[in-house]
Amino acid sequence: MPSTPVVVRKRPFAVFPLTNTMLPDGIFDSSLRVQRLTCHVTNTSAGDLDSVEVYLESVGDPGVVVTATTHHVGRLRAGASVMVAWDVDFTNASPGKKLVSIRVGSNGFTVNRCIQRIFVSRTTFDAPTSTWRVEVPEGTLEVTGLRAIGPTHAGWEGQDGKCPPLIGPFIPTRMSMRFIPNPAYVGVHGELPFGDPWWKILGWIVAAIAAIVAIAAAALGNGNASVSVGGTFDETEPSVHCCTPKVSGDFTVAGIASAIASAAVIVGLADDADPFWRGQEAVPPPTGVLTAWENVDVGFAYPTPPNAGAAYPVDTKWTYKRGLSDGTTQTYSVSETRENVHVADGVKVTAPDKVRYREEQLCVQAEFSKAGGGLFVGDDIYAVALFVSSAGLTFVELMNDAGTHGDNKPNDGSYTACLDLGRVYKEHVKRGLDMQGWWKIYVFAQDINGATPDQLPEVAAQSIGGFVVAGPVELNFDPSLPCPLRAQATTFVEGP
Repeated sequence: MPSTPVVVRKRPFAVFPLTNTMLPDGIFDSSLRVQRLTCHVTNTSAGDLDSVEVYLESVGDPGVVVTATTHHVGRLRAGASVMVAWDVDFTNASPGKKLVSIRVGSNGFTVNRCIQRIFVSRTTFDAPTSTWRVEVPEGTLEVTGLRAIGPTHAGWEGQDGKCPPLIGPFIPTRMSMRFIPNPAYVGVHGELPFGDPWWKILGWIVAAIAAIVAIAAAALGNGNASVSVGGTFDETEPSVHCCTPKVSGDFTVAGIASAIASAAVIVGLADDADPFWRGQEAVPPPTGVLTAWENVDVGFAYPTPPNAGAAYPVDTKWTYKRGLSDGTTQTYSVSETRENVHVADGVKVTAPDKVRYREEQLCVQAEFSKAGGGLFVGDDIYAVALFVSSAGLTFVELMNDAGTHGDNKPNDGSYTACLDLGRVYKEHVKRGLDMQGWWKIYVFAQDINGATPDQLPEVAAQSIGGFVVAGPVELNFDPSLPCPLRAQATTFVEGP
């Protein structure tokens, strides 16, 4: 009997449960403890598969603890990619590249083991020196002088009251990154972290985790804090004139805004090659002399606010220094403007005008357009829908383009999320709330790293995932205007 014709085409990625957002480039970090290991499984056959079940068998690290869950996918259409996720505790994980085994079975086939790799880093914060350290097998990146444009206390458009303190977003304006290779190396280039992404990705991780620390601190009163590090940013001017609305203790919108803001680091440091790589090429060391350390001091300026899916510019000035074993230092500086290449051409959201609470589901469809034409399809993106009831309760659902769970057809670019109204009704009754009224629906999407294992490291490093390509929030520097948080659809839910 042949094995189930299902593969995991792209490496699994990390989602932080508190914000429901993907981490930079999908990398897992032990400081964030429990993360959702998320991936798409794809039917590679020409026919539909029935009674498909997906199970995370193991992660190649004894320090990683998996919450066992079997996903009963049911029918998986030909060529379709369905997203699945598991809660995994990385608190005691060691940094490095780990193998992951995902078992997939279906009627008429034997179980197939899909082997993929994930990347795990370990971030710590030293309070006396305000130093962030990110450890990977190839060395340690130390980040100091982390500064950002921080939030004011004006609130989102249409929201009353003041912002909770320090929740962000924080748009990075300066950082100093010092890389200590393990071991010191001879030649122009050292090893890339995990043999894949640029070193700048670890700087992005620090910026993202610093923002997450602020969100987790705000969530502490709800018992939601789930990070093992402290420390955020030194704030500068101007301020970002927005903060996260208090909606039933949900921090997804804060996570979206922070993901948009922190990604500006990568825009400023370029997709094609980062300052470490470019600096190494500009000042090659003498023959036989070891590189003991490298440093990049970088400053960012924003002619316009960074926003999801927009080709916004970032003015960047950076200086690279290479410390050699003979005691000398080589220096190279660059001043340039970079533009966000992770762009999209908007999102079209469709929802019913009215539903009754007795009906089984409230479904929403979204099409995310690529810049230059066409749609994101299948496993191109990680997409999420937020349903906010008239009483202020928030419900988060994953979106799929797999022709299942309410979606009509696989790979047509129409992503669907459906909310169980029976469960929603019970949640409202439990809290003594009325679910009848106008509901707001928000959707967002992040792109997924498409690098393949057969690519050269310097080629694979140019594939970067985790950018918010479409979302419901806009960042704004104008102190006279709030940051718009716009529902992309509304539906009237008729109660009992």
